[in-house]
Amino acid sequence: MRHLEDRRTQTHARYGTATAAPTRYGEVINRYLSAAGYREPAAGAPPRMPLPAGVVLVGVDETPTSYTAVDHAAVEAELRGWGLRMMHVQHSYELSEASRGAAARLLEHMTDRVHAYTPDVAVTGRVAIGAAAPLLLSDAHDANLVVVGHRHRATGTAFGLSVAERVAAHHTGPALVVRVPDWPPGPGFGARPLVVGVDARTPPEVVRFAREEARVRGCELIVLHAGTGAVPGIQLPGPGGVVVHERLVPGDPVAALLAMSDRAAAVVVGRRGPGGFAGALLGPVSRAMVQRAQCPVFLVG
Repeated sequence: MRHLEDRRTQTHARYGTATAAPTRYGEVINRYLSAAGYREPAAGAPPRMPLPAGVVLVGVDETPTSYTAVDHAAVEAELRGWGLRMMHVQHSYELSEASRGAAARLLEHMTDRVHAYTPDVAVTGRVAIGAAAPLLLSDAHDANLVVVGHRHRATGTAFGLSVAERVAAHHTGPALVVRVPDWPPGPGFGARPLVVGVDARTPPEVVRFAREEARVRGCELIVLHAGTGAVPGIQLPGPGGVVVHERLVPGDPVAALLAMSDRAAAVVVGRRGPGGFAGALLGPVSRAMVQRAQCPVFLVG
């Protein structure tokens, strides 16, 4: 705990978060954060259940990483007026009366947590039996956003891609990989900008998604261009009032995006590499971000 407090103090000093302007995203995410880290939700009024306009699907297990992923999924659902669908996957060899009871209690606890901090979000959950990545991908066919946690260690990838990387690589819609190695951060995290990495081959839907995400969050958008030429300036607010800052990166785009990820609320990148196609593995930039970024990563296109 002492180490966590020291890291939080250093983060506050580095970014001056005490004076950061609040955003809509910050107002929502800060419900989940406190000066002492995560707290269990207090009992409150029964949640309100509006009819959702879309669905966020999130993979759930008992790890701290999963709690963080569920929190981010719930925030996205509230910002967009969508519902939240949780899936907990058990292997067939784990089946027992005790494991079924533990799975039910886990989903109930996660549901109570979401309702305590984001009461307007409609929540459903189910337990599936089998392999996590294929089941999540199958259930994601009608989801508007899929959220998975990343565990920040090599053991999950010793024999191939982790579950998070498999889902991020093979899902055809937007995916959010929640990797925040120093979570929970200070309260200024919600005021950070959104960053999108682009080059001459970036699909237009990547920038469209980033602009829409910045609009619903109420934050600024930094467009990081990889290439050569004059450094673009600051644009006036565009559609939805989003202020866009364009920056040129003449060097390695991976290094630039990784550096920016330490000061961003999230990074948006295209899923495929040059010549990539649906169902292909992640491109070099997107895979580097999933494995090494210091903030959540959206993969689009």
